[in-house]
Amino acid sequence: MSWIKDPPDNGKRSSLRHLAWVFAAGGLGFGCSLLTPYPGGEDPVLAFLPSNAPGIPGAEGPLVDPPIDPSVTAESLIDQVVARPGAAFPIHLDFVASNENVVGGGIRFPGSDEVQWTFVEGVNGEPTGEIRFGYVLADEACDDVGNLCHEINTEQFAVTQVGGEFQISEPVDVVVVLQCGTCESASCVDALPDGCMSCGQPDVCVALYEACFAPGQPGEDQVQSFNAFLGSDGALWSSDSACAQGEALCQGLLDGGSCAL
Repeated sequence: MSWIKDPPDNGKRSSLRHLAWVFAAGGLGFGCSLLTPYPGGEDPVLAFLPSNAPGIPGAEGPLVDPPIDPSVTAESLIDQVVARPGAAFPIHLDFVASNENVVGGGIRFPGSDEVQWTFVEGVNGEPTGEIRFGYVLADEACDDVGNLCHEINTEQFAVTQVGGEFQISEPVDVVVVLQCGTCESASCVDALPDGCMSCGQPDVCVALYEACFAPGQPGEDQVQSFNAFLGSDGALWSSDSACAQGEALCQGLLDGGSCAL
């Protein structure tokens, strides 16, 4: 697994506690699609800029206009995701790599030539696999944009290493809804017809919390990561596809007896 990534330890990339706090940091420019015009405020894409948001702690510097690696393909396992201030939204890709050279995953925002990316543990040397990480938004992400839900059309990638150069897969288009309005507002109802939360926290995730992440349990040091993605208000309960992935993740960890995100 590779979700929130701890900062590197003594110069080494940490293992996959990588429920990666990678939520809002991302590209500049304009061209994002707004559901409705809003009175004043800045372009919502600005909420994702690395200068305004935590980005991907412990990640590498951005790749500027990186070349495409035709030997790898990627597919998103999440159709749409909700980004909320002070929280992370998940990025979850399947990849096929004939050269077994995937090393991480990345995301690009409208108007930018930069791919914000991170190494992902355990994918290099594999012909197929999953890339999971998160992207973190600042608490102040909505301060300068309209109090609406804004659709941001992101591009997401598998990142490969070819010789000494990092390359990317063809982009995978995924809509990120920046929720700066209430769930009942017209723009949020339009963007999220099933509601801000498509499902409640499954019982299996409650059981996982009690077995692994509650005080005194072996994974209690990762409770913040668990809550961000799999807790009662976790980011994975915001779309049908993410709900299915989150429930499967909890079930897999519980069945496998693992308390390591």
